[in-house]
Amino acid sequence: MKLEKNRTAFIVTIGAFYSFLLFGFTDNVKGPILPALLEKFSLSYAQGSNILLLLYLGFMVSILGSGFFAGKYGNRNTLILAGLILSGAAAGMSLVQQQIFLYPLYFAIGIAIAAIEIGANGAITDIYHEESGKFLNLLAVFHGAGSMIAPWIVGIILGKGMPWQTVYKWSIFPILLFPLIFISLKLITKGEKITQSQAEKNDKQFFFRRDLILLAVLIFLYVSSEISFSSWFVDYLYKARSFTIKSASIMLTVFWGCVMLGRFGASFIVDKIGYVKSLIAAISLAIVSFGLGMLPGKIFASILPLTGLFFALIFPTATALAAELFPKSKAKVFGFLFFFAGLGGLVGPWVVGYSANWLGIARGFPSLSIFMVGSLVVLIIVKARMHPQREQESKSSKL
Repeated sequence: MKLEKNRTAFIVTIGAFYSFLLFGFTDNVKGPILPALLEKFSLSYAQGSNILLLLYLGFMVSILGSGFFAGKYGNRNTLILAGLILSGAAAGMSLVQQQIFLYPLYFAIGIAIAAIEIGANGAITDIYHEESGKFLNLLAVFHGAGSMIAPWIVGIILGKGMPWQTVYKWSIFPILLFPLIFISLKLITKGEKITQSQAEKNDKQFFFRRDLILLAVLIFLYVSSEISFSSWFVDYLYKARSFTIKSASIMLTVFWGCVMLGRFGASFIVDKIGYVKSLIAAISLAIVSFGLGMLPGKIFASILPLTGLFFALIFPTATALAAELFPKSKAKVFGFLFFFAGLGGLVGPWVVGYSANWLGIARGFPSLSIFMVGSLVVLIIVKARMHPQREQESKSSKL
């Protein structure tokens, strides 16, 4: 029985990691193919923004629905459904020849990746009760790996003169492997439910607590920054900074490589420095890096991928801070924050796209700095609200 459970845990872990690899790839392949897609269908930046908006609208809808589905039918079935939807969407994207079909297909991709987010996180925390932080960070590394691979593969395909649909055509079989892993399982282990007090269950004002609202705004602003950056970065370098599509795609690969490296390095320092101080330092350095990248010349443009090094720790560290502030309500808190993450992914690229439509990509892309500065302002407010001793106790408890 123990051997069977260990085997199941191993398969689930591999499946969850693989699903996040595909999550990162699928979510970030859109940026590198965007210039080719806009050119193919003669779309404006505003129309391109609307397409990206549909993806994150699907994500937001699915975040709410997938949580309910996973609670009723289990993480295994949630991941199987996500894989089947993603496979169908990839097949559709490989065949699409008319603009109108892009909208439902991107919406379906959004539904699938949100279900992966819910199912994979749930599966990992079900299995690794005592080491959930460690394995969730490893899960995020696989997302970063997929994000890093995406622009590299797209750059090769487009560089050889092949149509952008080829990217999705080649991804169908790898995506199909993902639900097959979970279909092969007979069961998935279930974790113990965190018991909440009756007062917490009846607390109708829970979602109006100031600390939680501030963290939700922070997550919204940060994700707006990151997704806007990854969605429009290739087009910005190509049209405003005289990079080729291939070299611009490589730069996006470097950005995601920096995200991976930053997350790995952050795991050794955030507990010692403290969550809020780490977040303030990270977003401040990201603003400096982005600002230097806006200066004229390719040398300065080459600094932009380093922004990922500082972006890296913001989302997981903010999530860890939320878990620390609301230890008995983590399930509700994470669902709430993930919803705002989806909202940020929806609004950010849309705002930058419309800015590019009005002002041109050279002036529209820098507008994402508004979200970055907003994140810093929110963190300063959070820092001011936190009792200094509370932050010190948080740091000391982890030493």
